[in-house]
Amino acid sequence: MKTKDHARFYIVLVKAWVKKDHKFLLAQRGNKELHKAGSWSLPGGKVDQKDEPDVLRKSLKREVQEETGIKISDKIELVYNNSFTRVDGAEVVNLTFLCHWQSGIAKPLEDTAQIQWFSAEELKNFSKAEDFLKTEIKELLKYLGQ
Repeated sequence: MKTKDHARFYIVLVKAWVKKDHKFLLAQRGNKELHKAGSWSLPGGKVDQKDEPDVLRKSLKREVQEETGIKISDKIELVYNNSFTRVDGAEVVNLTFLCHWQSGIAKPLEDTAQIQWFSAEELKNFSKAEDFLKTEIKELLKYLGQ
């Protein structure tokens, strides 16, 4: 689509640091994922609703539940944001939120190979983290004052 002002278009991605009992949830992306297949990351996904109020919160809650089976509370706090280019050339704006577990048992579901809860200390020493996740961990710990 072309616009009169030559605007650029981005995919909007929302991701969640889900906190439960002083631990945080990480998900390993499925092997069939387009971008970073098999990598450890945060549950989340694309914002795809339109003409809807509170679209970021609703998208985040839906994506976390679809990928992990858990529900998060309505309280979300923006921790980090950035942009990147996917392997297929699509440009993405990423918004990472701190969220709080509300109910459910976490399990790998849609687009997820496995999931695991980690303490902040375990995240600091997570050897399987790729650079993008190392940055997310650093930003979370900074946000938490650790």
